[in-house]
Amino acid sequence: MAGALSTLGLGSQGVLTNDIIDQLKEADTSAIIKPIERKIDVSNTKQTALSDIKKLVNDLKDQIVTLSEPELYQNKSSTLTGSSITVDASSLAKVQNFDINVKSLATRDIQESKIGFAYDEALVEPQTLTFTIDGTGYDVEIGITDNLKTVAEKIKTATDGKIEASVLNVGGTDPYKLILKSSDTGVDSKFTVTSTETDSAKSLAFDRIGLEPKDAEIEIDGITVFRASNTVDDLVDGITLNLQAEGITSVKVESNHEKLVEEMAAFAEKYNTAIEKLSAVTKYNKENKSAGVFQGTSEIRNITADLNNVISRTITSEGKTIADFGFEIERGGTLKFNETDFKEMLKTDAGKMEDFFRGTDGENGLFNKFEDKLFDIVTSSTGALKSLDKNIENNLKALIEEQAKAQTRLDDRYAIMTKRFAAFDGVIGRLSSQSDMLSSMIDAQYADK
Repeated sequence: MAGALSTLGLGSQGVLTNDIIDQLKEADTSAIIKPIERKIDVSNTKQTALSDIKKLVNDLKDQIVTLSEPELYQNKSSTLTGSSITVDASSLAKVQNFDINVKSLATRDIQESKIGFAYDEALVEPQTLTFTIDGTGYDVEIGITDNLKTVAEKIKTATDGKIEASVLNVGGTDPYKLILKSSDTGVDSKFTVTSTETDSAKSLAFDRIGLEPKDAEIEIDGITVFRASNTVDDLVDGITLNLQAEGITSVKVESNHEKLVEEMAAFAEKYNTAIEKLSAVTKYNKENKSAGVFQGTSEIRNITADLNNVISRTITSEGKTIADFGFEIERGGTLKFNETDFKEMLKTDAGKMEDFFRGTDGENGLFNKFEDKLFDIVTSSTGALKSLDKNIENNLKALIEEQAKAQTRLDDRYAIMTKRFAAFDGVIGRLSSQSDMLSSMIDAQYADK
């Protein structure tokens, strides 16, 4: 030890030493500081365990939110025979079969400039172009510094993107021409172009490529309809038709529950992981006499009881429980998911399945009750997890403060003790020196006789 301790033992000839001070302080540290440190370690372990529990419960909560979405129970898929269309089926689509005969696709208006240019950045004669589309006119002013590329950009900007323009090498003498396309398809996408330049050698006049634009012609159930776009979402409820080519395609719309089955299996897994963790931190092992970090903690036991109650006490008006929908409650409160039984129930009555888990109109189902209970447990300011977290945090803070104060008191005590021992050592040294001197004087007196 530093300071006065470094001199101990000189006067007392080894009676008062550094080792004695260190041994005394170590004994007091074991008796006073170590117990507090062990309590801090326990609190830190509890915080880590509680953090793990929060994550598992939140994972379960997120899974239940996913399973509360109606689209998951009403998901549809389509099977096509033919290649004239592709189909996007939403959850609103009905299970059905129908044929689509695409007689013609909707087309764009495409035009090219009559005059060509030697290169793609050739200057264009100043003029004003007027584009008319769907009854609206748009003017494009071309200046003396504008070339083919800048004119193309001006056309797209001036027409609010309704007409797309590009520069294309079409071959031959002066091969670079402006190509114009309507951004939309259908009859109403037809456009006209006029120029203020009257000289045909300088004017940006345009010729239509192919026929005028037209609407798509579709036949369904013997009825012919026309649409301006090749994407048709208003012909069959919940179905979007993407027209690809002329021809007939047969469409079969069916319920698709593969995603629902997958999410139900994930629910069972996450529920079991949470239940097993809650059990592990609260149980007592008689064989090795060890206890979980939250053994005897009522807040954690109550979470397990609350979750088990939601599972076991959700019963339909017909008396059906979760056991009737592909789940089995096992010993210890975990769930066993039987995919085969679950799929069979879906085939038998998917509506009852949805009512049990989501409830009628999304209320009073198993997962609605779970959401409410997990909100109380995880989110509520008075919920079990937040209350327990606050208690652990406050206790840890108090223990750290107690440890600091105890360490200060101990350090102060041994600082004083060191000074006193050093003083005692000095006194003993002086007394020892005086005794030696007196003995020498006596010995010298008797030696002369």
